[in-house]
Amino acid sequence: MNMKTSTRSARGLLATLLAVVATGAAAHTVWLEREAAGQYRVAFGGHEGRTEAYAASKVGPLDAFAADGGTLPVVRSETGDGVRVRVDGDAAVLLLSFDNGIWSRAEAGRSVEKPMNEVPGAVSGVRALKYHKTISSWDRGSGTATRAWGQPFELVPADAAAPRAGVPLKLRVLIDGKPAAGISVAAGEEGGPGAVSDADGYATIVPQAGFNRIWAGQRSEVEGDPRYTTLSIEYLLGFDAEPQR
Repeated sequence: MNMKTSTRSARGLLATLLAVVATGAAAHTVWLEREAAGQYRVAFGGHEGRTEAYAASKVGPLDAFAADGGTLPVVRSETGDGVRVRVDGDAAVLLLSFDNGIWSRAEAGRSVEKPMNEVPGAVSGVRALKYHKTISSWDRGSGTATRAWGQPFELVPADAAAPRAGVPLKLRVLIDGKPAAGISVAAGEEGGPGAVSDADGYATIVPQAGFNRIWAGQRSEVEGDPRYTTLSIEYLLGFDAEPQR
């Protein structure tokens, strides 16, 4: 069931969205591509493996944490093909947010990146927020992989063991730190095999060998805001899965 909300801050909206219709996974997402030791590029896109250009201002703070949970220094730079970051130290977990703005559509036109009150004849508008987490270390003793890091929308592994291809991995969907039911969780942005979170927020997916990008997302109807009618939130969890033995 869609849950109607009045306009509030993005985090306040997230706190109330515990029962909404989960959307299909074919949508733009954001993630980190490792280029060298401690060096990453912020990638945006996802359709058929393609990435797209984006404004650097859309990239929010990037946080990196060591295996003991300590914060690591991050240096950010803007290049011709996106934002790049360099982490000073061995990062076990990296967190990222991305605000893709408001996209409005007139009845007979294409979506444009403007609020509805700036688009003549607009019939709908979508506020698009993206979140990402890369897990680089699954040290059982540290608990970094299974820790909730406080993202407004978050996928948290429930299994401390490092993922293996073909072996089911249980995840938990959290919205403002609380378990969220009815959220689609899929293997990749194009809507690969997936599941829907249960009453306790749990869903199980099957990783593939290599780097996995696990998608989760939802859309909810918004009332009383002249700028947009829908809040879209998407999440991408990235990690490597070892081949089957």
